Amino acid sequence: MDLKNVLVVDDEPLMRDTLEWCLRSEFRVATASSGMEALKLVEEQTFPVVVLDLRMEGLDGIATLKRLRRRNAFQKVVILTAHQSMESAIEAVNLGAYSYLTKPCDINKLRTVLSEAHDRYFAEQERVEELRERLLALHDDFFSVLCHEFNTPLNGIIGFASDLKEEFKDDEKGQMAGFIEDAAHDLHGVFMEILEYIRSKLPSGESAWEKFSPEDLAHTLENKCESSEIVFQRTGDFWQETAEFEGPFHSLCAILSKIMLAGRSTEAAPILIHAASTAGGNITFRLTNLDLEAHFGMPENLESIFSPYATSVSARRYFDPGIGLHLATCRNLADSVGIQVGPKLGDNGRIEVHISAELTQTKPSA
Repeated sequence: MDLKNVLVVDDEPLMRDTLEWCLRSEFRVATASSGMEALKLVEEQTFPVVVLDLRMEGLDGIATLKRLRRRNAFQKVVILTAHQSMESAIEAVNLGAYSYLTKPCDINKLRTVLSEAHDRYFAEQERVEELRERLLALHDDFFSVLCHEFNTPLNGIIGFASDLKEEFKDDEKGQMAGFIEDAAHDLHGVFMEILEYIRSKLPSGESAWEKFSPEDLAHTLENKCESSEIVFQRTGDFWQETAEFEGPFHSLCAILSKIMLAGRSTEAAPILIHAASTAGGNITFRLTNLDLEAHFGMPENLESIFSPYATSVSARRYFDPGIGLHLATCRNLADSVGIQVGPKLGDNGRIEVHISAELTQTKPSA
């Protein structure tokens, strides 16, 4: 029987030896005594699954998890710790941990989790490879970001669901059920965007550029935002135009809706989309009343919020499927269709997002 590779990272020698002995019948176990040693090992060898202690000296489990995920977003990391903390569990799952178990754990359950994680790793690799072969025309960087974003909420669902199976009645578990529902909605939304982008790139001769009116754009955005409970208002002369334009309609809709999803607020004030024509013939969209400061504070470099590894620092959202990924997806999609997207500091000191799209007017206003 072929043994499955797994890396055990724990700064306690007894725990490392115990896990190696208990898992050796089914797994080829490598061990590391620190986060830095683990990072060196994954550079030399592929480990589909990593068992990671949360509390370690030096580079702790959370910091190690972040660096492991940056190197390989598909790697399955199982957090194992003696310190049961709902806050740390949520943080680990939010960062992409596959599962979260507490010491002492049931060895049979651990074997099952590791085996399922190993199988899922290779299943995802096969799916991605199939998609890469079928969609050679798809922008590689954009596709990688979407795959990462697809897996992040999916891992959140898996991690939380395994915990909820055991106990569902207390307040924290009920709250986590809501997080699962949110992650499922995000997953569906991302999947639909993948399909829309694929449709625009299929070699059928159909162009990604479509004819549409400002009213078509407004109606599509309203439908997208209704399912996510996003409230927005339109301002600017562009929305009153009766002219017809040609451009990357579906991509523009996806970019606008995803920025609003990333910046949605629990406050009553709606997001504002000010749209106007420029002297150069472009249409600019300025999104204000976004709640980006609640997630990122006020970074020295505003461009950093478009990093796929940017995460929310907001205490009011215990689970966030990766707000930086939402914005990174927008940037990659925009680049692929020639749309400019970037953050700017507004006159009121809040972060705005500006979008510039070159649309061809095919029919003048009535």
